[in-house]
Amino acid sequence: HRTDSGLYLKLFWGNAVLYLASDHKSFLRFAKKSYLQQVFLTDELSYLTRWHAAFLDPQLRLEYEGFPVPANSNIIITHCHTNRSLAVPRNFWIRSYFGMEYEVVCHTYLNSHKAEEDKNYWVIVTGNPSDEESTMIDRPDPLSGAIREKNEFHEETQNIKISD
Repeated sequence: HRTDSGLYLKLFWGNAVLYLASDHKSFLRFAKKSYLQQVFLTDELSYLTRWHAAFLDPQLRLEYEGFPVPANSNIIITHCHTNRSLAVPRNFWIRSYFGMEYEVVCHTYLNSHKAEEDKNYWVIVTGNPSDEESTMIDRPDPLSGAIREKNEFHEETQNIKISD
């Protein structure tokens, strides 16, 4: 997906397709624990379900505008309608079908340099084609483990001059 077009975050639940959505906070509509802008699932595709993926470094965002969204790296996901970023405050828990989970909200956390904090960082993880691990995040770093010999992947070559 490109960073200049809309992004729809889908969840496939049986035969149903649910979209991640958000809307402005109101007196009746807010996140249950933090009272910030809520995030919810809906089966209707609308302007409330449209998101935007941005490059992590704010000084390079303009340069990367229009480029494909990098997989397996940190990005900022912002709601197009409210212009607030998807966040996990990490201090509010909710009970779900999967047990206790952090509350997910729409709120842009900024540090003193006006850059997003790590509460707004997201990673779109791609699948791993190998049988050993399920995602690319689970795959071990190729440089971890034993230190490789200098010439392990390098064959000795010689330059030979061929006469005309």
